[in-house]
This record gives sequence, structure tokens and C-alpha cells, in this order.
Amino acid sequence: MHQRATLDLALPRLLAAIACALLVALAGCATNTGTVFDRKTTQGAILGTLAGAAAGAAIDDKHGRGALIGAAAGAVTGGLIGNYLDRQAAEIDAIPDANVERRGDVLTVAFAGDLLYASGSSGLAPGGYERLRSLSRTMIDYPDTDIIVKGHTDSVGSEPLNQDLSERRAENVRNFLAVEGVSGARVRAFGFGESLPVATNATPEGRQQNRRVEIELRPNTSLRERAALQGGTTY
Repeated sequence: MHQRATLDLALPRLLAAIACALLVALAGCATNTGTVFDRKTTQGAILGTLAGAAAGAAIDDKHGRGALIGAAAGAVTGGLIGNYLDRQAAEIDAIPDANVERRGDVLTVAFAGDLLYASGSSGLAPGGYERLRSLSRTMIDYPDTDIIVKGHTDSVGSEPLNQDLSERRAENVRNFLAVEGVSGARVRAFGFGESLPVATNATPEGRQQNRRVEIELRPNTSLRERAALQGGTTY
């Protein structure tokens, strides 16, 4: 009975602590402009709050103090990283034909392969230079993300040839970013050939979608550590 009574007393405090921390998270995002990136920043702060609250409650549920501390820390971490990625995404979104999407702490930039390469070639097309040059400038301005370049093809041709083509295309993007001043230590390149289609290969339109280069931007260790330590600071 004593344990049940303790839990009954702790639960309202726990819920109140989470509610308070959610208000803090929402207040911190109150200056947004209503864009899709701003909404995702707010969502990130809220999700961070709930995750932090759960972790804090597991550490110390006495009087709900653990939940409050954990929720506040989670809100700060989710909000800081989300804001950093969203500001970067807003700049990349201005690059012609860049398809930008954020899922959690991963920012994905996709270009149709035909925009960057001639058909069947791994050499960059003239239009690819300017797009990647603009992208590299944003990467330099936001140095706290690790970069993964992924090459993809359609299913036309043999699987080994497509695998090799996707690897060479991804590596050429990596090399170009390095020439433009992006630190090579930040960038890794992988080819996936025809193994990860996003559309059917039975139609010309579907094959065009599958011929693509995706560039993932992820918070590096330094950004994650600062987000965890600098409570209340915003980027």
C-alpha cells in the first residue's frame, strides 16, 4: 500500500513537470516564422522534452524532480539541434532543384541524377557544378554536421555496372565538395547501385526518380555535446 500511495503522489507531480517543460519548449520556439522548418524545430523540442522527461523519471521520480530536469534537458537538446538543422535547410532549399527534407536529426538533400550527370556517366554535368558549389558554401557555413553522399541508379544495365557507376558518382561529389573547401574528414561517399529504388523502374518517369544523389547531413559529436551542455542557449 505504501508503494502504491507513493506512486499515486508522484504521478501528478510527474505530469505537472512534463507539462511545465513542454511550456518551456514551446516558449523557446515561439519566435518561429511558421515555416515547415520552424514547425519541425518545435516538434523536435517537444519530442526531446518527452524523451528527457522519461529518462529523468527513470533516474528519480521523487516529487517529479527527475522528470523536470530530464524534460528540460531534452527540450534544450532537441530545440538546439533542430534549429541548427532547420537554418541550414532553409539556405539549401534556395538551391535550384534541391529537394530538402528533415527527419529527426537527419537532413537529406536530394538531386535528380540527370541534373548532376550525363546519362551513363560519372562525370559532373555543367549544371551540377553550380548546384554543388552552392551546397558546399552552406556546408562550410555550418561546420557541425557530418556528411554522407549516396549514389543511386535505375535498373537499366547490369547490377555490377550500376553499382560501380553509383560509387563513382558519389565519390566525384565528395571530391568536388573537397575542392570547394569542405573538409574531407566530414564527408563519406557510398554507392548503392539499383538496390534502393524510390519508384518503379518500369517507366521512364520512375527510372528518372531512381537516378539520384542523396546527401545526408547529421549533427556531429561536437554539436551534440554542446546541445547537451549549453542549457538555454540557442543557435
